[in-house]
Amino acid sequence: MGGREDAVRWARSLLSGRDFVVLDSETTGLGTPIDFVEVGVVSCLGETLFDSLIKPSCPVEPGASRVHGHTARSLMGQRPFVEVYPDLLEALWAKRVVVYNASYDRRVWDAAVGRLGARAALAGELASWECAMRAFAAYAGERSKRGGHKNQKLVGGDHTALGDARATLRLIERMAEGA
Repeated sequence: MGGREDAVRWARSLLSGRDFVVLDSETTGLGTPIDFVEVGVVSCLGETLFDSLIKPSCPVEPGASRVHGHTARSLMGQRPFVEVYPDLLEALWAKRVVVYNASYDRRVWDAAVGRLGARAALAGELASWECAMRAFAAYAGERSKRGGHKNQKLVGGDHTALGDARATLRLIERMAEGA
């Protein structure tokens, strides 16, 4: 994304089209293997479309637990990804999917869906996910030492998937106002 004006245009196009959802997740950590422990999706109006804790297929890293508070023990009784997948897919189907740090969440999605085997055929081809973090970096305009814009922390999130999805939606609305 070029700069502040491009970020404002992007945010305005999202809000004028009303055909997007915001997804956020909490995960087992940064390493491999990786899985979801929580996923939330809100509509362009902030309505909850999906919100679920998920029993992961791999251990939860201690650093991740410190951030989101979930552990293997606390997630023991939750449904695994394979069971929430149809409902989650329904929330995303035929929508522009916006995520704060889309490349990370898409990596976790691809890993989780890949483990489904034949059941993954339900997904078909989802559109590329759009990154609110990159847009906000351009909007903020702080230059990175490596070139481009420096990524910014998500303002107003609470390290729950639903709370962070709502914070991302508020950020899109703020960018659209040019404030």
